[in-house]
Amino acid sequence: MELNELKTIWQSYDAKLEKTLALNMRLVELIQSQKVKSKLTPVFWQRITELAFHLIAVVLLSAFLYANITLFPYAASAVLLIAFYVVAIVSCLKQVMIIKRMDYSNDIITIQSSLVILQTNVVNHARLAVLCIPTFLAYPVVVSKAIADLGLNHLINFDIIAQSNGNWWTAQLYSTLFLIPLCIWFYSHVNYKNIHEEWVKKFIEKTIGKRMRKAMEFANELNTLK
Repeated sequence: MELNELKTIWQSYDAKLEKTLALNMRLVELIQSQKVKSKLTPVFWQRITELAFHLIAVVLLSAFLYANITLFPYAASAVLLIAFYVVAIVSCLKQVMIIKRMDYSNDIITIQSSLVILQTNVVNHARLAVLCIPTFLAYPVVVSKAIADLGLNHLINFDIIAQSNGNWWTAQLYSTLFLIPLCIWFYSHVNYKNIHEEWVKKFIEKTIGKRMRKAMEFANELNTLK
């Protein structure tokens, strides 16, 4: 067998080997991409469920606001809660759209970038929720007034305004003044710049959740293989 024939056979085997390697890599990409998708699908439906509950809350609070629009303390409490739920709805919609638009056939860098954006949005949503903790103090006010408006006498024990003889307003004011600086400090401090602090790292990891961490791990594994 001549040297040229050997070169031709070798080149033919080399081309087949390259095709086989490329096919194997493509199969690995598909498997890893499906693993990423399988982890994000429950997150997607969780956000859809949260979105539905937030919308219901806005509808109910809007009805309460309409019924008590002339009573400033109750109207203000409803507006604060509606504002929080609107922020929550926007955040949920962003996360839903990020997951919905993810193309798992894209290159791994694109998938990783989408995951980073999603994780950042989730962490920011948690930070905003903590920042809005003083707003939650409006819940007892709204619930108490709703009980009175609907004539739910069997739930009168849950009327915190009546049970506290009106002292709830003072307690709410002092609690709000105490919580606001703490919540602002938490919001400004919890970010990826301070992830070297153990408690910040744990908060972010817990906020992101196991599913999204796994999705990122699968994406990183594929990047390593490539």
